[in-house]
Amino acid sequence: MTLRFRSLLTALVAFAVPLPALAAPGDSATMTGTASATIITPISIVATAPLSFGVMAQPAAAGTVTVSTAGAVSTSGGMVGNTAIAQGSSGPQAGKFRVSGEPGRQFFVALPTAATVSRSGGSMTITLFTVGALTGSPVGTLDIAVGGTLAVGAAQPVGTYTGTYQITASYN
Repeated sequence: MTLRFRSLLTALVAFAVPLPALAAPGDSATMTGTASATIITPISIVATAPLSFGVMAQPAAAGTVTVSTAGAVSTSGGMVGNTAIAQGSSGPQAGKFRVSGEPGRQFFVALPTAATVSRSGGSMTITLFTVGALTGSPVGTLDIAVGGTLAVGAAQPVGTYTGTYQITASYN
């Protein structure tokens, strides 16, 4: 390699490597961002009264018993005219719950599509769950009522039927 060629190659390599840009003094900017976090009271729900369809006579034909969120009873099919439903201390009532949480926060309640009450040798299904507000207060507490419709089979076996259902309260 000749000296002239080597000098030319060195010059080409030197110009091919990019040089860092030189900034003039004061040519920069800084900005301060903000961050935040909010902790709220956890939402809670407590059952205060069970959903009860009452005491009823065994029907000859299938029917339904509906308990509204106000505790009113209506019947259909073989349950129409079943006067035992409205008698005694075990009368029908809406299920009641107390929802507590952050004051002023909105929440919603999710209801099940169905639930089962059963005893040895039989079961019945609860559907058409409904929810209605009873009373609220400005301190983050709301009492709600839950109603539903019980499907009673023809010649439903005699006995006490029990079961559970879940409702969920969540902040919006």
